[in-house]
Amino acid sequence: MKKLKKLDDNDLDEIADFLYDEVFKFINSNVPSKGLKDININFEISFEENDNLLDLKTDLSADFDKLSEPDSNILSKACDNALELLDLYLDEHFRE
Repeated sequence: MKKLKKLDDNDLDEIADFLYDEVFKFINSNVPSKGLKDININFEISFEENDNLLDLKTDLSADFDKLSEPDSNILSKACDNALELLDLYLDEHFRE
């Protein structure tokens, strides 16, 4: 696997935006539009240049309408899906 290039703050913001979009798309595709009352998606991303590691912390919460009854693991599944897609995204945009 190729190494990550040196990531700056703009790169980290772009990665966070990508993850946010993917989590939001996943939830919207699995919950009726009126079923999502509120969502909070935060990613804290840092890059350790010496170890060439991307450190990612997530904080996801959502409030759903009682009638929508989403899968109880929807947030976890959305995050897992976004992280799977992240590898491809990093390959395309941030690997040397």
